[in-house]
Amino acid sequence: MTKILNLKRVMSDEQASLLKGKFLDESYIKHPIVREDTDAYDLHGNMLFRFRKGVIPIEVLKMGVDNFKYSIEKTDGRGITSGSSHKRIRKDGSVSKITVGNKVLSGNVGFMDSNAMVSYCRMTAFGRNHFEKFENGIPFVKHIDKLYKELCPKHYETQKMYAEATNKSYVIDDTVFTTVTVNQDFRTACHQDSGDLPDGFGNLIAYREGDWDGCYFTLPEFGVAIELENTDVLFVDVHKWHGNTAFKNFDPKKGDKRISFVLYYRENMIKCKSPSKELETIKKEKNGFYRL
Repeated sequence: MTKILNLKRVMSDEQASLLKGKFLDESYIKHPIVREDTDAYDLHGNMLFRFRKGVIPIEVLKMGVDNFKYSIEKTDGRGITSGSSHKRIRKDGSVSKITVGNKVLSGNVGFMDSNAMVSYCRMTAFGRNHFEKFENGIPFVKHIDKLYKELCPKHYETQKMYAEATNKSYVIDDTVFTTVTVNQDFRTACHQDSGDLPDGFGNLIAYREGDWDGCYFTLPEFGVAIELENTDVLFVDVHKWHGNTAFKNFDPKKGDKRISFVLYYRENMIKCKSPSKELETIKKEKNGFYRL
């Protein structure tokens, strides 16, 4: 039986916003940690999260892990999510427009829209360099897509409309997702997701190895936290403030590991032009003109 939680705020949005970029400890958890099938709502009836145990076959989860782990690299591109955010300083001492953070292990699978660093839509470097592994991991993405449709139909249908209106070259094979962010041993600081579809819902899965505890997904505004284990899935409003508590008894040297997957639709992907048109943008950026 699915447990139902109707949660009242334990802090205002203004109070929660002061946690931006800070690491959450377990003092922010006011309710028993969620470890069973649970639907949670605020007192206005808005869904906060829907959590299900053991709904991903382990062999399907391993498809995602064994293939998408090759996207992971050390990066300073996660900004405030990593607990720090500042402008990059160029070698000549000037300040770049690019915002960077602490170095963490993270990567992206699928497709990206234009941003401050790259002015065109494209497949991620992982897909270009490991296309076979990208394809081999797609059954994992499709399984999450199926669960999303089943458990969050309203959010799914909205996201589906965007995906169907997007050039198919930038949507992951017959799903409503454009992108998967893959994190390893990464305790995120308190933040709200941005860049994803505001009317969509966060899709979060975690794979773990070793005998350790902690790293609970926490919504401090509501004093609630969820423990994600292998084969679980969490659908959650990632536009609420959230982050992870500390790892406990965690030692990568002993083989302890946590790889998480966040599947989403990037809201500006709908603006992406066909690959041939995007290629024109690349040529113009490189040469300053279109070569006819």
